[in-house]
Amino acid sequence: MNKEYSLEENVQHGTKERPLTIMNFCTGKGTSYPDHFFVERHWHYNTEILKIRKGRYKAEINLETLYLQEGDICMINSGELHLLEGIGSHTLHDALIYNQSILRFSYEDEMQEKLIHPLLSHKLVLPRIIHPSDTGYKQLNHRVEHLIELGEKKTDDWYFQLKLEILQFLIDLNRYGLFISSADTATAFEKERIDRYKRIVSLIEDNYTSALTLQMLAQAAGCNPQYLCRFFKEIAGISPIQYLIRYRIQQAERLLGNTTKTILEISLDSGFDNVSYFIRQFKKQNGLTPNEYRKRCHLDLFQ
Repeated sequence: MNKEYSLEENVQHGTKERPLTIMNFCTGKGTSYPDHFFVERHWHYNTEILKIRKGRYKAEINLETLYLQEGDICMINSGELHLLEGIGSHTLHDALIYNQSILRFSYEDEMQEKLIHPLLSHKLVLPRIIHPSDTGYKQLNHRVEHLIELGEKKTDDWYFQLKLEILQFLIDLNRYGLFISSADTATAFEKERIDRYKRIVSLIEDNYTSALTLQMLAQAAGCNPQYLCRFFKEIAGISPIQYLIRYRIQQAERLLGNTTKTILEISLDSGFDNVSYFIRQFKKQNGLTPNEYRKRCHLDLFQ
């Protein structure tokens, strides 16, 4: 089963002293993604650089759909709403994820003023994709390959070298004129929709055990229930209440696989106050009852 992340990803990448990580993702039998790669729509405060090694992917960044192929370098800025899905069952990519606050220096020099501050304040953003045919790709790809190599080898001074290489990568992007003004990335209307969507899903995921209603969600979004349902479905493909039920079911799946709690306890811990309704919704979403799902999880552990 593919891992699905919540909207605001709470996974820690690296440590406080070294807030970055290199991750490798492959698909196929024996991997975490036996069918195809898929990470649910989410966002985080880290910056992410992807290198596509094999296959094709569909990416969505701030509701814009993009297609990636072998050799492409894709960049996701801090705070951007995004998802990534492999097209087909044979894909491979690397990801460098880092906290962009590591770029900040205490001395206010020209680099801080003209490059780092605009990045940290989101006045400048990284480009979406660099293709192998684009100007500067050879140099930028060399930087990315070196970043991944440093992160994988982890020599004694790997973090120092990797941080310097990130700065060199940013300097190269600037040299080739590839930074984008944030004013050009989305209209005020689109930014409002993205912010409202983040706000609603964060509210759901922070309070899924509470008795949330459509009226409460609409109030938090600053709109009426009819508009909320319409715009939310345009983005997520389902209504806010359906999203709430799906998220509760996901929490129940986690508890079924990782705890020995009873079905009643899991129902309550997942936000369902009626166990019969919980079982019906669980089977509707998974095609299995909670007990059947638990048995399958335990079987999978020993295969």
